[in-house]
Order: sequence, then C-alpha cells, then structure tokens
Amino acid sequence: MRFRRQSMRKLSIFPCCLTVLAGSIGGLAHAQQLPVTIGARGADSDMSRSPLSVVPSVALTETFTDNVMLSKSSEARSDFITQVSPTVSVSSGTGAIQGNLQAAFNGTFYGEDPSRNQSYLTMRGAGRVEAWRQHGFIDLNASVTRETLSVFAPQAADSVTGTSNIGEVRNFSVAPTFMERFGDAGSAEIRYLLGETTSSGGGFKSSRNNALSFNVGDPAAFGNIGWSLAGSDSVMSTSGARDLKQQIVRFTGQLKTTPQLQLRLIGGVEGNNILTADTKRSSIYGAGADWTPSPVTKLSVLWEDRFFGPGFQISAEHRGPRYTAKLVYSKDVNSTSQSLAAFSAISTYDLLMSLMQSSHPNVVERDAFVRQFITAQGLPQNIGISQAVLSNGLFLDRRLGIEMSLLGIRNTLFFSAFHSERNSFSEQSFSAVGGDFQNASRIRENSASVVLSHKLTADMSANASLAVTNSSRDTTNVGLDPTVRMRRVSTDLVSRLGRRANGILTLRNVRGEGASNYTENAAVGSVFITF
Repeated sequence: MRFRRQSMRKLSIFPCCLTVLAGSIGGLAHAQQLPVTIGARGADSDMSRSPLSVVPSVALTETFTDNVMLSKSSEARSDFITQVSPTVSVSSGTGAIQGNLQAAFNGTFYGEDPSRNQSYLTMRGAGRVEAWRQHGFIDLNASVTRETLSVFAPQAADSVTGTSNIGEVRNFSVAPTFMERFGDAGSAEIRYLLGETTSSGGGFKSSRNNALSFNVGDPAAFGNIGWSLAGSDSVMSTSGARDLKQQIVRFTGQLKTTPQLQLRLIGGVEGNNILTADTKRSSIYGAGADWTPSPVTKLSVLWEDRFFGPGFQISAEHRGPRYTAKLVYSKDVNSTSQSLAAFSAISTYDLLMSLMQSSHPNVVERDAFVRQFITAQGLPQNIGISQAVLSNGLFLDRRLGIEMSLLGIRNTLFFSAFHSERNSFSEQSFSAVGGDFQNASRIRENSASVVLSHKLTADMSANASLAVTNSSRDTTNVGLDPTVRMRRVSTDLVSRLGRRANGILTLRNVRGEGASNYTENAAVGSVFITF
C-alpha cells in the first residue's frame, strides 16, 4: 500500500478540523431540535432530555509574580499580569454526533513590559460523526495547547510566567472509518487517518501522518476460540527530512478460558525505515491476557518481540463508588503527536469523568457535573506534570504511570506519579531532531503530584498541592547540566461569589535547580463566571 501524499501536503489539517468540528456542533444544535442546556446545572435543568450541553463562561485572572521569566535571582523581575479567557464547552452523548469540545480565547496583558502581551487560542476536542448509520463514521481529534518546550529549562506553573520555555502546539486528526459486522460477534473495520502536528518553537517542525489500517476478526468464531487480523501502512512526513514508513500485519489467536479471562497469541511481520534509510523487515511474535474479574476491575498484559527488542503494555484499573486507581507500564515506539494524545498532563476532567461513571451514567449529565465541580472546587485543569517531548522524529518510550483519585464527603484527593525513559533513534537521517533530543540520546523524567481539596463550608473550599520533578539526560556536551529538579507548592482558597460565579485566591512557591537555579513566589486572584 502506498500513499499519494503530494497533494495532501498542500492542505492543512488545522482549518479542516476546525471547520468539521464547528459544522458538526452547529449541525447538531440545528438538527436535534431538542432543549439545549446552557449554564451550570440547576434544579430546573433536565439533562436526561437534552442530548447537547453548551456552557459558555469567562475567567478573569490577576497574577503578581516576583520572577516573571523564571530567571536566576540576580535577574528576576516582578510583574502584574492580567488574563481574560472567554470559554465555551460543548458536549453531546447521543445522536449522530457525539463528543466534547472546549475552546478558550486567552488575552494576556503585562503591566511592566507590554511587549510580552499576547493573545492565543487553547482548545481540546474529540468526537465521532455517524455519516452512515452503524457503518460509516468520522472520528475527529483537535487540540491547541501550551506545552513546555524543554524539560531542562525553567518549568512554568501557568501559561503567563516563564513564557520563553512555552510554545503553542497544534495536533489535529481526521479519521474516516467503515465498519461491518458478520456472524454473532464478528466485525471488520477499515480506517484512514490523516493527522498534522505543528509547534511555534523548540526547533520542532510540522509533521504529517497518513495511516491506512484494517482490523477484521471474530472473538467467538469457534465457541471460546476467536481470531483477528490487523494491519497498517503509515507514513510520517517531516519538512527537511526523509519520510518515515511503517507497515505492520498481525494475526492474533484468542482463547476465552473463563468469562473473565482471555488469552492471546500473536504473530506477524513489520517493515520500516526508522533505523536506516532502507526499509528493514522483521517478524513479530508475542502473547497477551485480559482479565476482568468484575465490571469495575480490569487487567491487561501484552508482550511482543519487535524490531527494537521487547515491547510491552501492562494496564490495571479499579474503580469504586468514590475512588479510582490506574496503573500503566509500557514500552513502544512513540512520536510527538502520539505523546500529546496519550501522555500529556493528566487531566482532572478525565479522572473525574471516570470516577463519576457509576453515579452519573448519562455522559452529558456527567460532563456538566464534572465541569461545574472542577470550577466550584477550584481544582487545577491538570494533575501532575507529564512533558510530551517535542521531537521531529520517532523515539522509544518506556513509561510507568500511576493515577489515583478519592472523593469523600468533604475531601477530594488526587495523586499521580510517573517515570519515563525516552531514547532517540540515533540513526535517523534528520538534519535536526529538535527539542531535548538535539543534545541528548536518552531523557529520563520522574514526577509526582498530589492535590487535596477540603470543603470548608457549603460555599468555600481550600486546596493544597505539591508537585516535584527530576529530569536527567545522557549528553556528551560538557556545557549542559545533566540533571534538573523542580518543586512547586501552592494553596488555594475558593469561594462562591454568586449563583454562577466563583473566586479563587492562590499563593504559590516554585524552586528550580540544575541548568537554571531560580525561585518564584506568586499571588493569583481569579474570578470564574458561567452563563
């Protein structure tokens, strides 16, 4: 299978995704002709009847910092920073269009140095459009985020300080999918994915991903014995570098020993030009198991022998009425676009959506409740610090991650920790790999974060958080510090100011050591209004 990419390169995915997402949302609101919930959930809202939730809001934030650029002590400069962020959140859990989209326009104004003033869009959205009933779908993913360019430079606690190490990263994909079912449990799927990733800094070049894949199988073809055949042909195109091509075909035999346990045997072939300019082919073999002892407990293990050596994916998840715990350990080839989608900072929203699954089974009602809960409690948008390495090529990523959340009567607790070891493929013929891999062949990162929220009264909460990171690299450049450490402590006081307004006062202290020694103290006042 070969792709004709020349004409596709002339078309940016960015406006295409925005157009389709906006058109889908507008079409849904027009076509459904059903009530649309606007604003926070109230006593008169009927989420069970409304397939669409549209929540506009605005945030006004005033920050005073004694080190606006996170410079060393002798060069530290203080500043007052004002940020205005109108936001709209849209979600749909029923009908032909399902998904969610949150977009904010941020205007930032600096009191001491207006040359730093800037405005930018942040957005996260994922959805599925049913183009042909039960057969044809279009999966959409779009994000515009502010990402740390280097784990070895000062790490900002927000998007308005330390901006020299922050860049805008856009990641978009469109994936038309055709599905067909056969027999009692068989299914066939063919999918074409077109994605694009760009960044405003860090030497990262735009990349384009084309991938054609198929998956056909029947898990109960012979009673407790099933099978599946999957294949993909993908090309990653980066300006100024050769295309990276991968072709993979896997056959999997499945044995369901009990209703809770399924075993898998895997065999296949793959070819790629990741390590050398010429395509090299190798075999794949492996095994896996899936164990689901209860509807709220899952364990999955996969091991494969690949062209880079052993690869694996281990995941365990348990969910209770008021708590969740998840562990993931993996080793696989990764790219910046995949890293942004799977390994970016742990989302508070995602943790709470999983936690509230039993108490709020309706996805639209759960979405509205979670967004309101995050605002009312003054919780951070992300838990933990998990840097998505920006690189123009592919890299080998070994990662261990732990996430836990606990929701009590008056207390909410979040904990996350991860270890990551990323190795670049040094034989790639790239003129500039970019990012931290430009000066290192291996990057290690350890991080832990804990957030505790305590409800003082019906209208007031207090939060405390601690985050620590330790990053190291293998480098022959004697001018570079091989290790960087960061510690951040913050406290929040959150109060309801009105039926649809909340205020937050935050105090924080940040300390960094290594390539750049710095400290920062900041006081932040925020007002959030939901319409």
